[in-house]
Amino acid sequence: MLFIKTQQWMIAKGAVIASSFALLSPLALANTTCLEDRTSAQPHMTEQLDSFERTAASTRSELDHYASAARHNSLNKESHVRNLQTARENVNLMGKQLSELETLNAEGTPLQQAAIREARPHLEQLADHVQDAIVMLNEGASGYRSHDFRKAVNGMYKQADRLYTKVDALTDFEKACQRAVDVTTDKTEI
Repeated sequence: MLFIKTQQWMIAKGAVIASSFALLSPLALANTTCLEDRTSAQPHMTEQLDSFERTAASTRSELDHYASAARHNSLNKESHVRNLQTARENVNLMGKQLSELETLNAEGTPLQQAAIREARPHLEQLADHVQDAIVMLNEGASGYRSHDFRKAVNGMYKQADRLYTKVDALTDFEKACQRAVDVTTDKTEI
C-alpha cells in the first residue's frame, strides 16, 4: 500500500516536472540573454511598447465591460454604436503604434521582437471581430440582438485579452531581465 502511494506521488511529481518543461520550453529555446549590448533604439522601443501595452490594457478593459453588457442584452443600439466606435478607434491607434514598432523591430531585443510578433495576429483578429460587429449592427434592428453579434463582441474581448496578456508577459520579462542585469552589474557599495 505504501509502495503504491509512493509510486503515485512520484508519477505526479514527474508529470509536474514534465509539464513545467513544456510550458517553459519556448523561453528556453528563445534567445533571452539580458547581457547583450543594448542599441540606442531599444529604450525608444521600450517606451513605444509601454504605450502600446497601455492602449491594449485600456482596450481590453473597455471590451470586457462591453462584452458583459452585450451578453446580458442590456444595451440599446446607440450604446452599441458608441462602444464599437471606441473599439474601432482603439484598434486603429494600436495599428499605428504597432506599425511604428515594426519599423524598429530589427533593432529591438529578442523579447521586444517577440512582443511585436505576437501582437500582430491578435490585433488583426480583433479588427476582424470589430468589423464583423459593425456590419451586423448596420444590418438592422435584429443584427445586434443576434447570437452572431454577441459572439463577435465576445471575440473582440478575447482577442484584446490575448493581445494584452502576451505583450504584458513579454515586456514584464524584458524589464525583469534588465533589472536583474542592472542589479548584478551594480558595483556601488552601500
